[in-house]
Amino acid sequence: MSEEADPDAAQRYRSSVWAGVFYVLAGIFGATVAALFAAFPQALIMSIAGLALLSTIANSLSAAFSEDSQREAAMLTFLMTASGVSLLGISSAFWGLLLGLLAYHSPKLRKLGRPAVTGAGIR
Repeated sequence: MSEEADPDAAQRYRSSVWAGVFYVLAGIFGATVAALFAAFPQALIMSIAGLALLSTIANSLSAAFSEDSQREAAMLTFLMTASGVSLLGISSAFWGLLLGLLAYHSPKLRKLGRPAVTGAGIR
């Protein structure tokens, strides 16, 4: 346990004990909670899961689009992956990563192929 649990190192054991109590309760009532969720319509469960992930998606997109040089690659990766396209039996996650990597590295590859121009001409 870290200082976040308690500044006093001698008292930190209490948070471990309470964590253990909650784990035991979750284990005892886990089947009941799972059965309760199984009784709900699937659309409701998907909606709850989507709402729970909204902040995670927002933070991830914010981090992905924060760097100007990586913005296009991040957008192409996200759109291809979210499209659900499946080519040759390979899912959209692979194609999204591949497209994003190509978009990210293509300006660098173009710079490597150009001759350097100096004041005296091409060297």
